[in-house]
Amino acid sequence: MIGWKVTEFGKIEKTKHQELLDGLDSVKVKLTRALITEDDIAHICGEDKNVQLPIIPVRHAVGQITETAQPHDFISKGSRVVISSIEPCGECPACETGHPENCYNFGIAGKNKEGFLKDFAVTNVSNVFTLPASVKDADAVYVEHVALALSIIDKLNVQKSSHVAIIGGSVFASILGQILIYYQAVPIIIDDKEANLRAVKKSGIYYTVSASNKPEKEISALSGGRLASSVVYLTRSGISTDLAYKIASHNAPIVFAGYSYPNLKIPMNIAMSKQNNTSCVNNGYGNYLAAINLLANKAIDLSVYSLPVTKMQDIEAEVGKMVDDFENKKPVQNILVNLLD
Repeated sequence: MIGWKVTEFGKIEKTKHQELLDGLDSVKVKLTRALITEDDIAHICGEDKNVQLPIIPVRHAVGQITETAQPHDFISKGSRVVISSIEPCGECPACETGHPENCYNFGIAGKNKEGFLKDFAVTNVSNVFTLPASVKDADAVYVEHVALALSIIDKLNVQKSSHVAIIGGSVFASILGQILIYYQAVPIIIDDKEANLRAVKKSGIYYTVSASNKPEKEISALSGGRLASSVVYLTRSGISTDLAYKIASHNAPIVFAGYSYPNLKIPMNIAMSKQNNTSCVNNGYGNYLAAINLLANKAIDLSVYSLPVTKMQDIEAEVGKMVDDFENKKPVQNILVNLLD
């Protein structure tokens, strides 16, 4: 079995590994597609000093069950599945008191446990979720993005017709915006790159604002002078965090969200004066089934973000290009890897 491992920050190398069933509840998955994102590259490059080397990177993957340690009612050999990238530790006070969603020390694929840039994976059956035939692999790799968006919406307690500003124009911003529309809220996506704003518009987001063109004034006009009733700041947006607080109304909740997070500074003077409640969301634990249902019901259109498929033989070269872009502070484009070829 083969995989790609980070042995020193900034580089990956091909490696051999074993994947053996290790308990009655373990299952073996033949991985078919993996999504490599800027967040993965940030971990590969060592931005987060908590990343433990050596490690196999990559957080998002789908595959097919090839082996189970024992029969299960809801899953069997041949089932298409998405694998959860996060796993509660089971030992912290939150886990021991029945609240694994608040785990102090989640195991995170590609950060402190092996990721999915490999051909096979063994995991606990509780970490796999079956995929309906209507959800293509190219969309299924975004299941945790959808789950993360649902976690954000839960944190914001979004109301019908409320204006939610999203700072950052990535594919995740589009996913979050489309789900907000599904829940009858009004997303406003802000970015400093016109190409990103054009893409989110094509995906069905009506309101977009350039971060370079007096966004506070535009948000005020769109919201009838009330500013945003809640704000989501995407941690890799590259936009000043000051903007999140300038466009938020008084007492508005502000969520910082993302899988990786460069060192960010909060303008506490503005937050205090407006009494903004600031919180953070970095995973979609507990929302995988709801996320799959949203994709199955076509509530989210990802066609604008369709990616060319990278072959296994090109992984090292493609990741090398992504690392170069990241280190040179250039935009890093997601890639979809075919782990069958």
